[in-house]
Amino acid sequence: MISDMDSIELRAYAKINLSLTVTGRRDDGYHNIRSFMQDIDLSDVIRLTKCPENGTKYNLPHCTIDGVDVYLCTDADTIPVDMSNLAFKGIKAVMDAMRMRGIPAGGRAPAGGLVVSIDKRLPVAAGIAGGSGNAAACMLGLNALMGSPMSLRELMEAGAKVGADVPFSLMMNAKKGERTLAGLAGLAEASTAAWIGGIGDIVEPTERRPYHVVMANPGIAVSTKAAYTVIDKILAGQTVETDEYPMFVNDLEKYTLAEYPEAALLRSEMQEHLGADKVMMSGSGPTMIAYYIEEDKAREGAELMKKMCEEHPGWRTWNTITGQ
Repeated sequence: MISDMDSIELRAYAKINLSLTVTGRRDDGYHNIRSFMQDIDLSDVIRLTKCPENGTKYNLPHCTIDGVDVYLCTDADTIPVDMSNLAFKGIKAVMDAMRMRGIPAGGRAPAGGLVVSIDKRLPVAAGIAGGSGNAAACMLGLNALMGSPMSLRELMEAGAKVGADVPFSLMMNAKKGERTLAGLAGLAEASTAAWIGGIGDIVEPTERRPYHVVMANPGIAVSTKAAYTVIDKILAGQTVETDEYPMFVNDLEKYTLAEYPEAALLRSEMQEHLGADKVMMSGSGPTMIAYYIEEDKAREGAELMKKMCEEHPGWRTWNTITGQ
């Protein structure tokens, strides 16, 4: 089935980790984790637009994916314009999956090409899956433009090949965009909170944990690969075997706080001054999250964080919610 839609716009929401335990390194070099992931109400904006027939003369960077010219339109200079871009990787994953499922070529992609517009509002390499959210939104959007031939779980299976955070980003963004994605099979299962296992490919929807949050970023990028390399040395080949995974514990803090003084300072300042119930790094960082049960305290914390940002050029802050 091919959709009559020519364009679709979706918000690509970021996520945070309320817990992250690295349980071991696999033989293939990837890492098994156990993590509680949840949405936050902050996003980039993604629009996918079918090109008109023979509309292949756009003055935009592009990649040819499965014979289709895919153009990137963005003002952001922080994201790549080649196939290392997770948005392009997500589109390729959908096209590959459709081909493997025997969906006819005419149903795989717009004949005239595709324009991907990204309004980048989230920091990059920040531990909140901004790039994975872009990939997820592109996968959900392309599937919708094609008449939704793939189910949510099929998209998540394909997304696992794009990145560890993509399967949850697909489920979470499907839930957040459920009105736009009404024709998606399996949408009823979608959730904005889940326990994550394996290399990110095991996604178990669960009850939300509502908090008001103050987020802050010191304006630096952190290498997730480097973080896991250090964790390997700490684990020294051991495997974590337990049925209990505590909340508000992040194994990757061991690396990021030691290697990036700016991140350590930010966390220390937030713990000392914001009066939060909990302060913890998300993902591999360096974004730090202050969690509040009470909205009034979160509002006070947000004002204090703004003042700290004025004293530290490069720091950025957001006041938002999670699990609500």
